[in-house]
Amino acid sequence: MKKTITLLALLSFLVFSCTADRDIKDTTVVIDPTSDLIHYWNFNTITGTQTLVNPDVTLLPLGGASISYPGSGAGYMDTFTPGYESNLQNTEVAGSGLRARNPSDTRNLVMAVPTTGYKTIVVQFATAASSSGAQTQNYSYTVDGTNYSTEGLNTTTFNSTIDPIASLVSLDFTSITGVNNNPNFKIKISFTGTNASGTSGNNRFDNVTVKGIPVSTTPLYLLHYWNFNNLATGTLTNVNADTSLLSTSTATIKYTGTGAGYMDQYTPGSALNAQNSDVAGLGLRFRNPSDTRNIIITAPTTGYKNVVMKFATARSSASGASIQNYSYSLDGVNFLTTGLATTTFNPNIDPTYDVITLDFSAIIGVNNNPNFVVKINFGGTEASGISGNNRIDNVTFQANHI
Repeated sequence: MKKTITLLALLSFLVFSCTADRDIKDTTVVIDPTSDLIHYWNFNTITGTQTLVNPDVTLLPLGGASISYPGSGAGYMDTFTPGYESNLQNTEVAGSGLRARNPSDTRNLVMAVPTTGYKTIVVQFATAASSSGAQTQNYSYTVDGTNYSTEGLNTTTFNSTIDPIASLVSLDFTSITGVNNNPNFKIKISFTGTNASGTSGNNRFDNVTVKGIPVSTTPLYLLHYWNFNNLATGTLTNVNADTSLLSTSTATIKYTGTGAGYMDQYTPGSALNAQNSDVAGLGLRFRNPSDTRNIIITAPTTGYKNVVMKFATARSSASGASIQNYSYSLDGVNFLTTGLATTTFNPNIDPTYDVITLDFSAIIGVNNNPNFVVKINFGGTEASGISGNNRIDNVTFQANHI
């Protein structure tokens, strides 16, 4: 009898330990220890119903990676608590998680996870279902953003455990070369089983990670990016970057000076130098008189080096300023052209755009500089006119990590 009681006690301890930890690993994939955490969702800062969830951590531009739940019917995404401990990163706690509510057979959970600059990709997440949630998750992926496949995928289906016991799912894309360095890479999770069409129940996800190895030993990051596609109408005084690895509020464009010149939006913009498959939406124009004003582009490089700036540009017509002059500042006040290969350009007339490259990679003072600024001023007889303008679009600052 004593042996029986001891055995029952031991079994109870083991069951309680597994349940209390809330996590059981079901799939095992060995991840290269040199891999970077490219994207990470811990869901700890969101509450309530969600339509699109951006990652909590990403090495690529914000807005590129996301989780959504497209389809039809009454199903939707919201949060649940407590989340799971499995696959937590950066010493974080099990806060909240994301759940996809039934009916789920008419929807798909879509993870847009661009891998630009990375290869040998592994995606992992903790998952479980409520008691009436869909029993089966099905996994596929796309390399063109549209057409989905399971070819080469180690795990294509999984039967979820019931909350609070979560499982760790690992999707190994290391042998699928089309996933590497791919801005259009997405993963789709569809739901099946008799419960999937129900009006209650859900599947739950937490701690989604995308890890990979840099394609080169010195990966190039999109530090700041303006596509201008969300510009407001009317006169603009300050335009923040659309995406930034630092802060969109510190990366800004202004048109400083005196006189009647001002900046506003124009349409259509240019597709040249567009990133992340962005369309040629809007662009930014600088109206004459422009000889009394300067374009001031504040682009801090804190933590980055080997900076290269690019942008598409043109002028409105023969009345737009015919000369653009480029300089930079290391202290935010004094401007110079030392070491800059391109210091002037004669823009073509819209719709003929050119991409200008300003290479600061050899200028050491630009590296890791919170005060870095680029200035564009205008010359030519047209610059003092009362009509005409210069136009820019898709401004990028790319750099390497220090």
